[in-house]
Amino acid sequence: MRIVIVAAPDRRRPVAALRYVSRWLFRCFHLLGLAVVALGVFSAVALPGDPVLDLAIIALGLFALAYPTGVVAALRRQQRGYAPIEIEYEIHDGGIITRYADGEEKLRWSDLQRAALLPDLLLLWLARNQYFPIPVDGLTPGERAELADVLDREGLLNRPRRGLWTTSDPAAR
Repeated sequence: MRIVIVAAPDRRRPVAALRYVSRWLFRCFHLLGLAVVALGVFSAVALPGDPVLDLAIIALGLFALAYPTGVVAALRRQQRGYAPIEIEYEIHDGGIITRYADGEEKLRWSDLQRAALLPDLLLLWLARNQYFPIPVDGLTPGERAELADVLDREGLLNRPRRGLWTTSDPAAR
């Protein structure tokens, strides 16, 4: 098996990857922000007390609501400092070879912790908070199925995150 993907520079790809990777954190911030704003509004309207404290509670909730937008904006600002380069990814049975203008990098499947195959991206985790997106929207259905088979065979697709315990974890604690 050999799949070659040539990735042209795309500023939307890292943003989409960040939104996918941080989706639960962003949802928690949104829910927390809504709850805190609702608490502040309820306190300001229905309860007698200090209006400055009520406004501070509402401001804290608005900050929690705006935090995910700030994280995405920070990523976009960070991207402006990088020169756009074209990257070629060669995916084969042994791993992934990444080629760019200054050289190449080889990753074995065993170097990766897990993977997520999305409709337009393949996300590969090297460490808990270190991942990189590969565009897969140009793959044929056959290549996509072959890629999914390789990732599944290597145990990367449904591998639980290390160091986290969940209720669906089959290992007894």
